[in-house]
Amino acid sequence: MQEKYDIDDYNEILAWFAAGLTMAFYFPKIAPFINVIQGLKKFEDTPVIYMIIIYINSLFWFLYGDLLYSDQMRLCYMVSCILCLISFGIYLIFEIKKNIIDMILNLIILVSVSWGIYCYFSINFDDDKFLGKICIISSIAFYLIQLYEIFKVIKEKNAKIIHIYNITIYFFGALCWFIYGIIDKDYFIAFPFCLGTIISLIQIMLYNIYENKYKKIFGNKSGMTS
Repeated sequence: MQEKYDIDDYNEILAWFAAGLTMAFYFPKIAPFINVIQGLKKFEDTPVIYMIIIYINSLFWFLYGDLLYSDQMRLCYMVSCILCLISFGIYLIFEIKKNIIDMILNLIILVSVSWGIYCYFSINFDDDKFLGKICIISSIAFYLIQLYEIFKVIKEKNAKIIHIYNITIYFFGALCWFIYGIIDKDYFIAFPFCLGTIISLIQIMLYNIYENKYKKIFGNKSGMTS
């Protein structure tokens, strides 16, 4: 007899798919810091503040996933936190010129503070409403950077700062989390990822508008000179 699946089973599969896309989005975020090690980039060109906001946002979503016993959310945001910690270590060595011992001590302090936050919320907050609201606030802080990039693209009429493959991955990941939140009736997940879906869709549209325009202009110039 063929086993039947209900909507919750499909929603769990959707959550794993969303978690995979989320991790795929965060892995390239460490690339600028690897370029610093190779001497290909300077830290003034590297989004350190961006990584700090990602770390805070990922930490609170990990806490929220832990509260919901969501293995998918715990896994993808734990990976994100680890990637951010690696980036901070690179920053401390190559920009602040600290030695390895100082770097380890700073990372231990950061991990200890993060563990303290985790323990505090785990012990003192049983219901998900308060932590869900914090996740919404931290997500909005993350999206403010995306909105800054959108305004910059519109102002300069140039989409070179938009990494289209990364944003496309985030669009589908956010869409999956949004659908997951709607089905699960968890609007603390649905609302911020609805915003993420809309913002990433706008970025994709701007990329197609301005990047094609850029290629057309410079393609014509190269054709005229040849």
